[in-house]
Amino acid sequence: EGRGRIGEVEYFSGEGSGAPSSLYRFDRLFTPEVSLLDRRYLSPQEYACIDATSGETAPFPVPSAGNAHWIFTPPPLAFAWSRGGGGPWLGVGPAPSPGEYRFTRFQHWPVANCFKLRLTYDGMTRVDGVWGSPPLLLLPARDEYGAVERCVSWIYANGLASRPDRGGRPEWWSRPIFCGWGQQNVTAAARGNSAADWSRQDVYDEFMEMLGERGVSPGTVIIDDKWQKRYGTLEVDREKWPDLRGWIGGQHARGRRVLLWFGAWSPEGLPAGECICRADTGEPVAADPSSPEYEARLRGAIRALLSDAPGCCDADGFKVDWTNGLPFGEGFRLAGDTWGIELLKRLAWIIYDEAKRVKPDALVITHMANPYFADVTDMLRLNDISYLQRGVCEIMRHRQRLALIACPDWLIDCDNSSAPTHEEWLEYMMLQPELGVPSLYFITGVDGTGEPIPLEDWQRIPSVWRG
Repeated sequence: EGRGRIGEVEYFSGEGSGAPSSLYRFDRLFTPEVSLLDRRYLSPQEYACIDATSGETAPFPVPSAGNAHWIFTPPPLAFAWSRGGGGPWLGVGPAPSPGEYRFTRFQHWPVANCFKLRLTYDGMTRVDGVWGSPPLLLLPARDEYGAVERCVSWIYANGLASRPDRGGRPEWWSRPIFCGWGQQNVTAAARGNSAADWSRQDVYDEFMEMLGERGVSPGTVIIDDKWQKRYGTLEVDREKWPDLRGWIGGQHARGRRVLLWFGAWSPEGLPAGECICRADTGEPVAADPSSPEYEARLRGAIRALLSDAPGCCDADGFKVDWTNGLPFGEGFRLAGDTWGIELLKRLAWIIYDEAKRVKPDALVITHMANPYFADVTDMLRLNDISYLQRGVCEIMRHRQRLALIACPDWLIDCDNSSAPTHEEWLEYMMLQPELGVPSLYFITGVDGTGEPIPLEDWQRIPSVWRG
């Protein structure tokens, strides 16, 4: 109660300087934050963060710091605690009301044999009167996944997130996907330049021809980074895609649908008035979903890309990426007064709302594996495998389990970008139908080791593309 700005909210921090944190009796912490380091279990004396960003540098050196946290942005906001690791477990997480996700991070903060929990508001929430923090859930379960699931189920059961009816979803959403990003990387390694330089109409013609030679006919094709001239404005780069409408029409004639990759948050090409800017320098750092001018621009661009009207592209939806670009920290200026995960929800809602207005069966794929985003996501992608990881199949089973905890109604885009080795890639390709919608990124080789994909693989892979 009073007047000022919220920097952070701490739970279990005690009162006064003599009790800055709480003692604990749990000895194992499970986090649903999926990182490239795949660290699921920590001790109470390790820092942990669940966030909607690329990760952060902690106030002290920890292995999980850095930019490894962009796989799910955000995952479910719940840690799980146990004694001995064998159960029972306790799910622990905030339960904000819709509109109150104004924080960027949920942190487990160790303090010399003690701990506290923290929500970080970055000084971007103003209070003038009475303000209340989100309640904190503490729900017991038999295992760690069950503990996270109990927190998510409580949020749904109490009307804090909505699960739209998915009973009538279009059949084509479930058809196997070819996404060009992985093969763009392989092409860049062979021909030079960056992977984004090879998002070209003539190169995608080559990709489709190679797929046909291998007996693969995807139901959906994703044109990946960078078909746009500028990320922020979503203008088609006519030098790279001289006839995007015609190319999409050609795929439609073959019974396929086409999605366009969408790089969220990028300010490229936007005027400063449509951007989140640094308060001290005025430097644009991200597109501003709270800006009416940016919203109008974004909606207009979506109409031009999805509509079948003359002069438009007639695409069928979006693969929304880079949602981890959410700004965090203090010292920003934007048009509205919202911040944090709430600002990401605003951006996601604009994209989803306009896509459905233009084309009701448009497919929107995201990597926001949190119940608050269930109503703005049709399909959840499991995201990149990562060159650094081994045991890919087990890792992707873990990600799929968390995704379906966040929303059991989502379709799952299995993904497989950044394959570490040919062997691991092939094993995962054969597993994909068990997890969700099969997704193929590579044709001639994998980008982790540069190993070629032998032609005999294509006697097995098409079996996962039936239907």
